[in-house]
Amino acid sequence: MTYPPLPNAASADNAAEDLGLRFASSWYLRVDDNIRITSYNATANVVLQIRHRFVDLSGYIQASAETQTPNTDRSAKSTIIETPEGWLLGGEVFVSGASPTQGQTFVVVEIVRGSASSALSLQLIAAGYVTTKQPLAFANGLVGSSLDGGGALRVIAGTQPAAGAEISETVPTGARWQLLSFKFTFTTSATVANRTSSLTIDDGANIFNLAGGNAVQAAGATTVQSWASGQPNVANQPTNALGYPLATPLYLPAGARIRTQTLSIQAGDQYSAIQYLVREWIEGA
Repeated sequence: MTYPPLPNAASADNAAEDLGLRFASSWYLRVDDNIRITSYNATANVVLQIRHRFVDLSGYIQASAETQTPNTDRSAKSTIIETPEGWLLGGEVFVSGASPTQGQTFVVVEIVRGSASSALSLQLIAAGYVTTKQPLAFANGLVGSSLDGGGALRVIAGTQPAAGAEISETVPTGARWQLLSFKFTFTTSATVANRTSSLTIDDGANIFNLAGGNAVQAAGATTVQSWASGQPNVANQPTNALGYPLATPLYLPAGARIRTQTLSIQAGDQYSAIQYLVREWIEGA
């Protein structure tokens, strides 16, 4: 955005007084102050649209339109919008190009001094999630936490392990999960042995939750097993479906693992069709 030339420094205060603009808004920015937009995003194709209105020392009300394409791995992406000296009247950040849900795209708006990556943060003026239906307003907007709200509901297809290996799913960097349900199919080989599947939760090394299964699966059989919040023990023989309860609420930090632990697992046994439901938030923004 190109702005009109500024008055010289000596006449700036007088120009503001003459125009009656000294208190045009409470958000006064010096010539070396700017606006920084930082996003934390967990989905593809999101484009942030940034709009704001500004009164410069000449009395012009300027409208600015900028964009930012956030990263998709929940890491920070920052854009500095340079402004002239004057008063920030307000603005908003909204989404185009995709449809993130609540819990997937978090935005922080700050006033900073300087325009380089090392710009000094001076004041936080807005923070919150944005969606196609929910823009983030500034400068008199809300300042929220990335852990606010109900999170993004995600159904995730897990990674099928090799034959004879256990399931292992990891909470990605920058995320916090609440595990709501976990389901898989377990097919045992012809090798004679009774197997029992359990679900374990650990921090990458130490198990802090064990959801034990209590049904025995013989050789040459296939079951569909699921764990869910509030679900009782269920054994449906005609469909070979097994259901178990899951602790609730069960919050998992980045790096935590959801794994199976199988008593008497054999080399030819196969886990497959892994699906689970989580609530996800951006962590640490």
